[in-house]
Amino acid sequence: MTIGEAKQFLYDLVSMYHPKALIVWTKTKGVTPRPPYITLSHSSVDRNKFPIVDDEGEKWYSYSFVLEMNLYTVGKAVEVEGGTVYENTAVEDLEEFIRFVDSDGISDLTQEKNITIMQNAPIRDLSELIGDTKFNYRSMTEFIVTFTDKVSGEYGVQNKTIIPNPSGGGTEEFSQAETYGIEKIVIKEDI
Repeated sequence: MTIGEAKQFLYDLVSMYHPKALIVWTKTKGVTPRPPYITLSHSSVDRNKFPIVDDEGEKWYSYSFVLEMNLYTVGKAVEVEGGTVYENTAVEDLEEFIRFVDSDGISDLTQEKNITIMQNAPIRDLSELIGDTKFNYRSMTEFIVTFTDKVSGEYGVQNKTIIPNPSGGGTEEFSQAETYGIEKIVIKEDI
């Protein structure tokens, strides 16, 4: 799984549970949506120094990053004498998502994709940071995400789908270069 595939998996997982909310990665251009919406961001990606080599000789790198999830909501409408007020449900709503991520059904899916998602910090109510809580409530938590990516080819970029990458890196020659290794050795003893 590449970094891009891991991000897409996380996006799909959040949208699976929140089909009626807009989900956006932060640091993208766009207009601030109306609640309910969710923002996702991640920290620097960490990779182990040396690859893991399996029994077939294939190389894998282990990656990890911290995923930050912010949930924005108008809350639950409550009728009171004189009108409608909105109860802050941001923390409770985010806790329900965490239970979804920890469920057996999602554990089976993450195991199949070879990715782990573990809550890293408590859920924080950040509603006061918005300013006017009359219309919005906000909660936030972090997850540690780990996954592996296979290294292939002489230059580690064989079978990549986008050559060059969006930043102009990589060439067709790098992606098609063959790796060579000794597959069979025959030893004969001369007497």
